[in-house]
Amino acid sequence: MTSPPGQTNPSNIASNSAATKVVSHALGQAEIPRHPQRIVVLDDRFLLDPLLALDIKPVGAAICAYCIPSETLNQFVADVSPVGHWEQPSLEKILSLKPDLIVGHVWQEQYYALLAAIAPTVMIDTDSEVDFKKNLKYLAEILDRSEQAKEILAEYNERIQKFRQQLGEKLKTKTVSVVHLYDLTVHVYGSDISVHSQVMNDAGIEFIPAYKNLKGYLQLSLEDLPNWDADILFVDILQKEDSEKLKSLSFLKQPIWSTLKAVQNDRVYAVSWSSTVVGPITANQLIDDLYKYFINTS
Repeated sequence: MTSPPGQTNPSNIASNSAATKVVSHALGQAEIPRHPQRIVVLDDRFLLDPLLALDIKPVGAAICAYCIPSETLNQFVADVSPVGHWEQPSLEKILSLKPDLIVGHVWQEQYYALLAAIAPTVMIDTDSEVDFKKNLKYLAEILDRSEQAKEILAEYNERIQKFRQQLGEKLKTKTVSVVHLYDLTVHVYGSDISVHSQVMNDAGIEFIPAYKNLKGYLQLSLEDLPNWDADILFVDILQKEDSEKLKSLSFLKQPIWSTLKAVQNDRVYAVSWSSTVVGPITANQLIDDLYKYFINTS
């Protein structure tokens, strides 16, 4: 049945309203499909991981070309089309994929108007906080998968509790520090901007006191390093080129490193958590990986 010119069929209104929903996001509101089929994410890490956990595979993702890739996520995304670098996504490539939903970060705001002209666009605030549980719940809510998100977090909490039960006393007697190597400068990151720190806090791992009130990040000089010493020291590498420079932990051969307790006790480990621990899938993987660092630390 067709409606007379200038009038709308009431059944079409009901159908359209059922097919879409209005959601709030970091830059306003957007009317999005209830069940989008062609999602493009402007990040192949923090946004990709929770979508994959929710059994949603995007058709495209912007990539971090200099970041160390996550082997855990890579096994799921062989057929996801790259749409440029996450700092400069390709609008042409995004348009060619005919997305029905685009998801990005608030720090990509400069592209918002152009992206919204291509498809409904939702921007998530990861500037003020990087919280993988919050991101998962938000994406699940707008995509009508909240029950699935609850199951994912329940499984995560179960793994956390098992870890704490099995390693109880070891966690109380070993302090941990994580320093981040970026272009051969050393930083420390607060748990408000690093998923791996959130996981380690949940797991009951004892960070050194200097982390207690740390928000954001702090660049360290070599002279500062003894203040961030611990029983176990992780050197977290973000970029591929830094990984090459750090072969065999050669960066730690500078004289001041030899004074660190973790170095003297051979408890220094090179990891790439900032690049690869980004959401519920990789958070669960980190829990599994943490066992090897604590089982033999007596």
